[in-house]
Amino acid sequence: MIIRSTSIARTATLICMFVPTIAFAELKSEMAAYIVTTDASGAEQYASADQVKPGQTIEYRMRHTNTFDNAIGGVAVTGPVPEGGELVIGRSKSDVVATFEVRGEFNPDNAGEEWSALPAQRVVIQADGSRLVEPAGPEHFTAVRWVLGDTVQKDASVHQSYRVFIK
Repeated sequence: MIIRSTSIARTATLICMFVPTIAFAELKSEMAAYIVTTDASGAEQYASADQVKPGQTIEYRMRHTNTFDNAIGGVAVTGPVPEGGELVIGRSKSDVVATFEVRGEFNPDNAGEEWSALPAQRVVIQADGSRLVEPAGPEHFTAVRWVLGDTVQKDASVHQSYRVFIK
């Protein structure tokens, strides 16, 4: 399976969410994908992810710049976990105070996907109809989100990154 980074980046840009709703042009969002490898000494190396293959780890880096005329608050930024990929837990970063969440189907009583902080849990209905609450794993996540804790000042940028392992 080969995933083209241009479609991954385009999807991520389209998925970016802003709360409260603001015009897309007011928060300029950019995303890049890099294949992560290590050299003989164990130092990480990064190469542009033009194409990715199973077994590779991809680091997504996002930058959001406030181009509005004043500071904005209540901003949430979202990136995808592509089909065939698993979020690498513990490798997400934000350079501002933010709450990190994952999206997935965690409760069969709620239609569709929902957001959860980590560690996420999910409800599984057993064959006998009983319910089991178990940890939700990286294979259950379809997107990540940071809910920014501070306002983004005019002309300021914020950065987030996360990693996905391609199965």
